[in-house]
Amino acid sequence: MTIFILLTLVGFLEAAKHQGILNLYRQKYTGDGTYYGTGQEGTCSYSPPSMPPVSRNINKLVALNAPQFFGSLSCGMCFRVRGTGQGSGNDPITGTFTAFVKDLCPGCRAGDLDLAENGDGRWRIEIQAIQCPVGNGKIEYKFQGSNPWYLKLQIRNARIPATTVEMYQPKSRRWAAMRPSTDGFWVFGSDPVDKPVVTPFRVRLTAANGKVVTDRIPRIANDVVIYGGGVQFPRDNSLP
Repeated sequence: MTIFILLTLVGFLEAAKHQGILNLYRQKYTGDGTYYGTGQEGTCSYSPPSMPPVSRNINKLVALNAPQFFGSLSCGMCFRVRGTGQGSGNDPITGTFTAFVKDLCPGCRAGDLDLAENGDGRWRIEIQAIQCPVGNGKIEYKFQGSNPWYLKLQIRNARIPATTVEMYQPKSRRWAAMRPSTDGFWVFGSDPVDKPVVTPFRVRLTAANGKVVTDRIPRIANDVVIYGGGVQFPRDNSLP
């Protein structure tokens, strides 16, 4: 009974995270825009020089507030930001621009963004998630500290963030769930995994809006960008 209750609670919390991601697209949030200095390093582990290609189509890199970071599920999301110019300091945030989430702002509240550039002040902003402008770009992958007995996999350059990642187990003929890390990766969960992992292997990605794509990862190689079979989440006309 205790295990059943725990599994139910975990499922409820995961569903809440997925709905929270979707709400970022469906609602506008007001908060404060601040600055924390230039640099590409961050919680989402997009180590230079391998920022996802979509980041080149974005105006600014940002750290997202802790309540809407959802443990790292928001890594790689894109936002439309409108600066009102209202606030205090020497560098007002004004106009409308797009932002790419590559970091966490631990002390920020819901609706806040911390810009990865030099500046001063606290300024009123409005934010809303948008589908990332990936164009014809495809989803990419990156491993960290992985081997055939342990996988830590990063999903990169997605139009909409993946909120569920599963790996196909050919021996047991089933999909094994992976769990999100706090630094922008997906690792083995409690689900049994065929070991050692034999490449190529299949992954099934489910986006926050429920769209599913299946891809093929050809090899395990750490700290380099891996290209799959060329899939991408389709554009969702119901979302901005």
